[in-house]
Amino acid sequence: MEELLIPRHPLDKSHQAQLAFLAALPEAQRAEHARLFRLGNATYRYQQQAQGEVTEEDFHHWLAGLPEKIRVVIARDGFEASKNSWPLRRHALERRDLGQDAFLEAILSPEDWAYQQQVAYDTKLS
Repeated sequence: MEELLIPRHPLDKSHQAQLAFLAALPEAQRAEHARLFRLGNATYRYQQQAQGEVTEEDFHHWLAGLPEKIRVVIARDGFEASKNSWPLRRHALERRDLGQDAFLEAILSPEDWAYQQQVAYDTKLS
């Protein structure tokens, strides 16, 4: 079952829960669920790179690019309320040339990367 979860979740408790979930599934459903776990694990690993790295400067730079109605609400809530949000963390990483797409492509198998790209493309069309 371990080979189904590469990349694995960096937190052992979460990794073990994923293994248990997959083991309980009918075999016909394992591959698809394992792929979703792998995509989530890779994304989680990407986001963890920003832990403790998001600055108020990143926050203000991010705010400037948001639509006005959203910007007003987020600015009112302030940096502390937003510093752990995934969109801000991704923005901060990309400002440092640590792009999510390049990270995911490097860590995922070619098949999972192609699937991720197709899902992203289909989402843009929706």
